[in-house]
Amino acid sequence: MKLQSLFMLLVSLGLLALCVELGAATPDQWPRFRGADGTGSTGGEKLLPSWTTEDWTWQVDLPGIGHSSPIVWNGKIYLTSADEENKVRHLFCHDLDTGKLAWTQEFPGEIERHHKQNSSASSTVTADSRGIYWLWGTSQNVRLEALTHDGKSRWSIDLGPYIGHHGFGGSPVVWKDTVIVPLEQDTQGTVIGIDASTGKERWRLARDGAEKAAYSTPLVLTHTGRDTQVICTSKAHGMYAINPENGTVLWENKCFSLRTVASPICAGNLLIGTCGSGGGGSNLLVALKPPATKDDTSEIIYEVPRSTAPYVPTPLFSQGRLYLWGDKGVVTCLHATRGEIIWKERVGGNFSSSPILIGDQILNISSDGEMVALVDDEEFRILGRRDIGEECRATPAVAEGFMVIRTKSKLFCLKISKS
Repeated sequence: MKLQSLFMLLVSLGLLALCVELGAATPDQWPRFRGADGTGSTGGEKLLPSWTTEDWTWQVDLPGIGHSSPIVWNGKIYLTSADEENKVRHLFCHDLDTGKLAWTQEFPGEIERHHKQNSSASSTVTADSRGIYWLWGTSQNVRLEALTHDGKSRWSIDLGPYIGHHGFGGSPVVWKDTVIVPLEQDTQGTVIGIDASTGKERWRLARDGAEKAAYSTPLVLTHTGRDTQVICTSKAHGMYAINPENGTVLWENKCFSLRTVASPICAGNLLIGTCGSGGGGSNLLVALKPPATKDDTSEIIYEVPRSTAPYVPTPLFSQGRLYLWGDKGVVTCLHATRGEIIWKERVGGNFSSSPILIGDQILNISSDGEMVALVDDEEFRILGRRDIGEECRATPAVAEGFMVIRTKSKLFCLKISKS
């Protein structure tokens, strides 16, 4: 039987629906902060170096302000903003091709003090085939909202109060039919597993606070022939793994002494995590080898200290290289397996956004709104700079042949080529 005929037969029998039933994303989706698996890498798009800001496919204004990153699922963009004066948060859905607003939902709630680089809408939405999930919180309560892809409420639950000196900003992830919610606070916190279909709590893991709330987004780590692990980071517990089935801790390495904001990533057979502070003088990156079996222990392979390690931007891994885009505009390229510096150069500016990989280009956006593109290579080269003219602390999304950028109050989209 020809391959095409076999494919059509499987479709007709419904056997290819398994991944959809499990809520899995296709390689062309960008379903969470920094895309599928949090890698920050695209599914085959290529950014042409000759484009300018005059080439935007479309751009729209957003009511209120926010720093949440956009996500993309099946031709739709999801993101949030907050009208702090009128005490309301907005959840939006825009059409990817045209920018047209498909729907919006409003969530009234208190607006509280937050860090000047935070906002009342900093949590990034996540999605699966069932719909979308969004966290927002105050000192009184944290809400997890679940909606269908056409904007109808599926369920909404209160997860309790949140205590964090810098305000709320955690983002959930989805594994199969479980929404995993990180709520590590200044006081005792939790990581919670929620049934994605019903909103019922499946498990709750108590976590120490250590007076430093964590803002990192968990990493769902899958290995061939091994059980899935959810990797989290915090000052109180360092880098640790959770069994997503029941919320038990599989292993833990208390390797951090400061707040974690950047998200953990996988770099080959190593896990990369960072901690730091606004001053940057005591930042630390840890490259950790996770246990191979339940009887093994985790092992720190190397550390990168002080100004080289980023605090807010999440590192990027590509072709055996680890890129550290520093908050103060210094970019470092390392050999990922051993931590040796290949090059370290200043690009200028201050950064809260995390770098992403588009084809052979590394792209990031400064807090002032300047886009900087570098070559993914062992030689440092700046390909270009573009000024988009407004504060930006969100990370772009790339999917289905488009790049989507969210600034403080605008949404931009650029059509790019498929390689």
